[in-house]
Amino acid sequence: MTRHLIAIFLLTILAFPTVKDLFQPGAYTSHDLTHHIVRAIHMDKLLGQGQFPPRWTDELNYGYGYPLFIFMYPLPPIMAVGIHRLGFDYIWSGKLVLALSMVLSAVFAYIFFAYLWRNRRAGFVSALFYLYAPIRFLNVYVSATFGNAVAFMFVPLSFYALVKAKRGEATKISTLVGALSLAGLMLSHNIMALMFLPIIGLFGLLLLINARHKLLVASHYALIAILGLGLSAWFWLPATLEKRLLRYDTTLVGFYQTHFPTLSQLIHSPWGYGFSHPGTELDAMSFQIGLAHLLVVALSLAILFLKRKTNWFFLGLFFISVFFMLQISDPLWKTIPFLPYLQMPWRLLAVTVFAASALAGYVVINLPAPTLSALLLSLAVIVANRNHWRINQVFDPGEDYYLAINNTTTMASEHLPQGADKFDDFPPPSAKLEFLTGQGKISYPINTAIAVKANIAADTTNQMRFNQIYFSGWHYWLDDQPLGVDFKPNRPLPQFSVSPGTHIFSAQLTRTPVRQLADIISLVALIGAIIYGLTPTFGGFSHLQRSR
Repeated sequence: MTRHLIAIFLLTILAFPTVKDLFQPGAYTSHDLTHHIVRAIHMDKLLGQGQFPPRWTDELNYGYGYPLFIFMYPLPPIMAVGIHRLGFDYIWSGKLVLALSMVLSAVFAYIFFAYLWRNRRAGFVSALFYLYAPIRFLNVYVSATFGNAVAFMFVPLSFYALVKAKRGEATKISTLVGALSLAGLMLSHNIMALMFLPIIGLFGLLLLINARHKLLVASHYALIAILGLGLSAWFWLPATLEKRLLRYDTTLVGFYQTHFPTLSQLIHSPWGYGFSHPGTELDAMSFQIGLAHLLVVALSLAILFLKRKTNWFFLGLFFISVFFMLQISDPLWKTIPFLPYLQMPWRLLAVTVFAASALAGYVVINLPAPTLSALLLSLAVIVANRNHWRINQVFDPGEDYYLAINNTTTMASEHLPQGADKFDDFPPPSAKLEFLTGQGKISYPINTAIAVKANIAADTTNQMRFNQIYFSGWHYWLDDQPLGVDFKPNRPLPQFSVSPGTHIFSAQLTRTPVRQLADIISLVALIGAIIYGLTPTFGGFSHLQRSR
């Protein structure tokens, strides 16, 4: 245990260069950092209002509201809110989330790979390769995508729990770690979860086939899956089943087809801070796998040739993920369900790097002089990525800049209701309720993101508008009676008439049956996880080990 702690301490020290630029004052130029800081600000507001699960933000979409957190991964902004409430401003909170994701991903990768290879040196090298990869620096310093960065933390621990169970060494802690990691992956990034869930499932199936006590291993796997998916159901179930209500599929249809990198770009492409453009001629960011990562794959092939042995799972995973990033795989992208939701094929670099990182440890335990091999490979991966761990430019407009932003924080307003136009050029609302005709006074006894109560004093018969877009779950009342509303599909803003006099208007976003079911499943899973963690162990692997 002491030697493991020393390895983790050294990893933490070596992780510092990868995050040091995050500790400069202010923010920095990137693709998405501004969006994520703004989401953290609004997540803080929603949680402060007691909205949990957080689903609807009333101030974004230019003040007309929309269901951002029904569909946008909630865990990274929740983490930023937690850091903010420790006293950090929103900018620092966002950067600290990114820093933690880098350091903890290395630690968790070491825990998994050292256990997988039963070798501290191999685990250390694999963890360094998992940390020092171009895609990791692209996530933090170029695109600044919180979701990808945070999801990298949970992938290794999900695999770790499966290997523990297969080897007959599962404990309550490892099973709960597996469940919580699976839930964390689901809550961190929709697309990372979509990429890794089939891989985790296949890995578990292969382990189960070779397990000695198949029924017991299967029971642990089932528990990890049930608790992990159950704990995160409050997010992924509505996000999956209610996505048909969005304009997502019409705005991003076929998006992936213009973002295939070339093989040469995967081998080496200049480091840049621009964007991935349709085609390859104008690409201003790097899609390289990493020279050191390609080296360990080559060494793995050499071991296969010389020793007639290899780890087929990770070697196959590497080449399959590379294949699916290339234009030649386009027919399969058209055939395999859900694959187009990855949006950009080069996102599979996350899978490629995970596989190469595993192979780095495999190479260490199969080369002569493992200590020297581990040292040389560690130096190689750090040197190969020495120019990637820095920001482009400091961008420090102050926190008020982010507090004033109220757009959708998405690239195509894809989370608006189906048929709705973007609100970019629509006049901003003056208040939640607005007189379209006539005059009167409005006061708000209740005015939160998902519940509004307004006292209306109308001088004449008035036409009014509730300035929050309609989405499934919203209900309206006038004078405690259900209120029928009208709206244009392309501008789904509820309109209604009131007669002269005083009225009480109420609006509330309620749980749809899907959201109710999802919340119940998560609550039951939480209770189940607590009961499982607190009840005495019976049967299980410990009993089998004692009986042998």
